[in-house]
Amino acid sequence: MTFLPDSWAGFEFLHPWVLGLLLILPVLAWWTGRRGPLPSIPVPSIRGISHLGVVPRRHRGTFRWLGVLLPVALFIVALARPRLPRGDVPDPSKGIDIMLTLDFSRSMAETDFRLRNRRVSRHDALVSVTEEFVKGRPTDRIGIVCFARTPWLVSPLTLDHKWAMTSLRESELATGTGIGWAIAAATTFLKHDSDRSKVIILITDGDNSAGPKPSEMAPLAVKERIKVYTILIGPEMVTPSMAANHELNKVARLTGGQFFQAQDAHALQNIFASIDRLEKRELVQKRFVSWRELYPWFLWSGVVLWVVPRMFGELFRRRVP
Repeated sequence: MTFLPDSWAGFEFLHPWVLGLLLILPVLAWWTGRRGPLPSIPVPSIRGISHLGVVPRRHRGTFRWLGVLLPVALFIVALARPRLPRGDVPDPSKGIDIMLTLDFSRSMAETDFRLRNRRVSRHDALVSVTEEFVKGRPTDRIGIVCFARTPWLVSPLTLDHKWAMTSLRESELATGTGIGWAIAAATTFLKHDSDRSKVIILITDGDNSAGPKPSEMAPLAVKERIKVYTILIGPEMVTPSMAANHELNKVARLTGGQFFQAQDAHALQNIFASIDRLEKRELVQKRFVSWRELYPWFLWSGVVLWVVPRMFGELFRRRVP
C-alpha cells in the first residue's frame, strides 16, 4: 500500500541514508526551546513580587523554529536526492545487429502470394512479414538495405524500428538484381561495430543478374564474422540437387548461416520465426532509467525559508541599542 499518487510511482531517494540526519532535528528543537537563566541583578528581597516573574524560553517567538529547523530539514531531504523515474532507456549492450537485405526488383511486384486470405504482391508480403519480425526484436539494432541492380541504404542500424519500417515502406522498386553488391553493402554497414554479434538476412526472388556472384562476396562477411541467412521466395521451389549448388546456399554455408525457400507468406513467416529462434541470446538484463531530479525544489524552498525571515527581521524589526 502506498500513499503516493500514481504519477509518483517509482519515487525514491538516491541516498536514503542521508535522511538519518533528520533525527538530529528533535535534539536541535529541544536545544533551541529549552528554558534558560534570567538576566538578573542582586536585590535584598523579592518577597511579595515573586509571583510576577515567569522563566522565559531561551529564544522568544512562537514561530522562530521555522527559520531554523524547517530549512535544515529541507536541506537534508535535498541531500538525499529525491527523484522520479521518467522511463526506461534502451540498453546498448543488449541484442545483436541485424541488417535486412531485401530484393526490391520489379519482379517483387508479382501478385502470387497470399496474406490474410487475400492475394498480395511478393513485395507487400515481404514488408508485412518483415515488420512482424522487427517488432519481436526490440533489443536488436536493425538496419535495412534494399537492392535492385545496385543496393541503397534505407536505414542504418537503429533501435528506432518504427522509423526504419516507415523508411522501408517509402522505398520503390527498381530494375535488376545485384545480390553480390547487396551482400557487400550490408557487410560494410555492419562491420563498424565489432562488439556485437552480426547477422545479414538476405531475401530475393531471383538469381543474380548484375555485378559479382554472391559467393564471391561471401568472404567479406566471413572476415567480419557475419552470418548470412539467405531466403529465396517465389512460387517455384529449387530442387534439393540444385539447391546444393545454388549461390544463396553457398553464401549461407560459407558464413555459418542457413538457406531457406518460401513459396508463400506463411512459409516466409515460419522462416523468420526459425531465424528468430536461432539468433536469440541469453542476456544479462540491465535496466537503464532516466530520472527527474526533485532535489532543487527542496533546496530552494529551504533557502527561501532561511533567508526571507532574516531579511524581514533586518528590515522591519526594531532593535534597542
